[in-house]
Amino acid sequence: MNKRGVTKQLHPKSGEARKISAAGGTREPLLSVAVALFAEKGFDGVAVDEIVAAAGVNKRMVYHYFGSKEGLYRATLERVFEELGHLEEGLFALKSRPSNPEQALRNIVRTYFRFLLDHPQFVRLLLWENLQYGTHISQVTVAVRKTPMLEHLEGVLQRGIRAGLFRPRLDTRLVLVSLIGLCLIYFSNRHTLSWTVGIDLSSPRALQRAVRHTADLLVAGLKKERQIPMHPEK
Repeated sequence: MNKRGVTKQLHPKSGEARKISAAGGTREPLLSVAVALFAEKGFDGVAVDEIVAAAGVNKRMVYHYFGSKEGLYRATLERVFEELGHLEEGLFALKSRPSNPEQALRNIVRTYFRFLLDHPQFVRLLLWENLQYGTHISQVTVAVRKTPMLEHLEGVLQRGIRAGLFRPRLDTRLVLVSLIGLCLIYFSNRHTLSWTVGIDLSSPRALQRAVRHTADLLVAGLKKERQIPMHPEK
């Protein structure tokens, strides 16, 4: 989105802002604008006055709903992680869960790629929060915890181990970290990598290849090593 488009999104006409506020209160407009601004500039780069001006609401509403600027920022983190959580819940549904552990892993990779592609603000907020050493996310509610995803992934890995596909004694937490890292790098470092390795990582074709490559890499790394039969020398 160009600068004019971002400005239009963040600074709606006062009449439009009043309609939004009248229809659904002021909390949602505040939160939506805060997500966009904090993703663009980080916590330290945004003032409360800028947020309320863009949302077209009274400044006291920030303190009424969120208590402080810090409370509003934590609410933005919770919101974007909740969006990811809703997507992950679709993976847990029995009706959509493939019995093949390898295919289940591929589905997880595809789901994360789709989410990161559709939610660039999540990627930026994640990068800003890491620059702040996770100062705020440590104070957010359980909405950001990966426990449900870990439980789902543990089930997938255990099915693969029982079927003889995956090697035993896998640490599910490390597998999830690796999975997220393999997916996230295509979005968090898109601009620098596109230039340094010579692949346009914003193109749909490149991302389709990246999904397959990432899934292949993850599955290959988890597979049980095959024992090579030893034949006595003749």
